[in-house]
Parts: sequence; C-alpha cells; structure tokens
Amino acid sequence: MESKATPYSNLKIFAHPQKLQSITEGHRTAPLYVRIKPTNKCNHNCNYCHYASGQYLDLQGQENRNQIPWEKMQEIITDFAEMGVKALTFSGGGEPLLYPHITEAMKLILDNHIDLSIITNGSLLRGEAAELLARAKWVRISLDAGTRETYAQIRGISLESFSKVCANLENFAGQKNKECELGINFVVNQENAGEIYQAGKLMHDLGVNHIKYTARMTNNVDEYHRDFKEDVIEQIKRVKKELQSDRFAVINLYESDFDLSAIFERQYTNCVMKEIVTVIAADCKVYYCHDKAYLKNGIIGDIKEKSFQDVWFSPETTEKFNSFDASKECRHHCVYDDRNILLNTFLSLNKNHINFI
Repeated sequence: MESKATPYSNLKIFAHPQKLQSITEGHRTAPLYVRIKPTNKCNHNCNYCHYASGQYLDLQGQENRNQIPWEKMQEIITDFAEMGVKALTFSGGGEPLLYPHITEAMKLILDNHIDLSIITNGSLLRGEAAELLARAKWVRISLDAGTRETYAQIRGISLESFSKVCANLENFAGQKNKECELGINFVVNQENAGEIYQAGKLMHDLGVNHIKYTARMTNNVDEYHRDFKEDVIEQIKRVKKELQSDRFAVINLYESDFDLSAIFERQYTNCVMKEIVTVIAADCKVYYCHDKAYLKNGIIGDIKEKSFQDVWFSPETTEKFNSFDASKECRHHCVYDDRNILLNTFLSLNKNHINFI
C-alpha cells in the first residue's frame, strides 16, 4: 500500500520564489512563518523539557508569569495580516492552550486567512479550542508513552491524565477537517523506550495521521541511548511495517538525531532562515529562531513598546541581520541547519550554468 505523504520537507521554501528572490536581492520582507509562545505557564512538568528545568539552556526571561498581553497579541496578528505573514504556530514555552485568550487569538488568525497550527500536550484539546483547531493546517501533540504509568512518570502528572488525552485525540481525529494533519511527537527516553510499538499502535488506532519519533537530547546522547537504541529502532521498524499506510505515517527521526546531535558548529556564515522564520516569545521579545528563544544572544528586538512590524523593519534589526555570523553565533544545536545548508548552496549557484540540469 502506498505510504501517506508527510508534512515534513526541507523543500517548502522553494514554493515561495518571491521570498527567495527578495533574499537574493538583499531586500528584506516579512517572515513567511512565525512561531508564537503565548505563555510560559504549563500544566505538565516533563522531565526532559529544557524550559521547565533549564538543564540544557541558560534561559533568560522564561519566568512562569510571562505571557503576551491580549492587546499586544491583537496588534501582532494585525501586523501579520498587513505584512503578508503566511503561517503561525502556537507553541511553548508553556502550554499554549493555557493562554487565557487563545480562542480569540485563533479566531483572529483564521479570520485574517493566516494558516494556523499548534504544538500542544493535548490535555485541553476539546470544546471551542478543538472546534477552531479543526480548521488548522496541523495540530501536533507532544506525547511520549504507551501506558498511563509511564506517561504520568515522565510528565509529573496524575495517572488519569493519559486516558483523558487519548480521548481528546480520538474525538479530535473524528472532528477535524480532512486537510488538518494530526500528528504525534514522541521523544524517546529511558522511561518509554520499551513502549515505542505500543504507543505507535495506540496512536494509529485513535485515528491520528502520523507519529514522529525523536531522541531525547542530553549532553552525551550516544551514552544515554546506548542500552536501548537498537531495540527502539527495531520497534520503529515494526510500527512502520505493520501500520504505515496512506492514512498513517511513521516518521523515524530517531536514528538521524544522533548524527545531528554532534553538529554544534555551522560551516556557513549566512543564516538564511532568519529571514524566513522567526519567534515571538511570552516575554514580548522577538528571537531569531526556536533554538535561540529566551537566550540573550537570540534577541532581535523587544515589542513591549513597539509593534512587531516596526521592530522587524527597523534599521537596527536590518543591521543585526546583516552582521549576523552563524559560524560564531550558533555554536549549538540548530533545527534549521540542513535547510540553511541547502539554501546557501542554492544562493551560491553559478548562474551561468543553471540551465544545465
């Protein structure tokens, strides 16, 4: 049976030739895609979350009290519509569905014909929020267990929480538009390594569209995963062999994560992605990317007293972008590294020979 096409691809930017042309010409335009972290409050306490523990990043301004004021959120979304921003994801930080104005914000996004998505733990995926997200482009649930005991252990919550999230998932799978992709992000760790197949089977049976397996990142990721890595890989292969179809995709990033974990230096100076994707966090600061959110050296500007549009197109921001050297500023994990390599290769093509394909 033919496999389901997944929403993950490094080639999406090539569907936006005008943006590529503006980058080639050195003309700054609006970002295509923005991630907003509306609140730092969360109802889970995942033991691998660097926002909760601070164990992997020296975070600045991530205090739980931070959230974007509703007046500012309205201004931000209005700016997006005026600027031509194409898509928006609500994520954490904290749990975005805990943001007190999340339904009003989602309505405003949809009314302005901006593509909507969310990354959530799924505990509040019901009621009006679910009705609105049924019209989103994608909804991704962070879920990392096949049993309620492991789920409660990893997330520091009650045993009853697992069945409630599973019920929310099943209900939403039957409620959402066909075009809305419902996916699971499963972070493999020591606690859940024996439940890879079990979780995949459960998510398939609940009606989700895909499950993506990734590795928990630590200071020594190879040593951390050594005792269970091969068993995890075999379980992922079993999920794919038995369950993958045109309805359900199995995305194995677990194995490739070990290669990426060792890349903490950039071999290029130009971060092309900073012109394409940006992040607005709960502290009302704009950051270069998700990996630099809440880091002091990741700040583009502060929108407490200025609009996003004013900050994005300010001379100060343009100067920051022009002087940004990824080989010096980005000595850490980079989720966009492969896309930057691809884009830098594209932008450096010898134009005299581009017709000789």
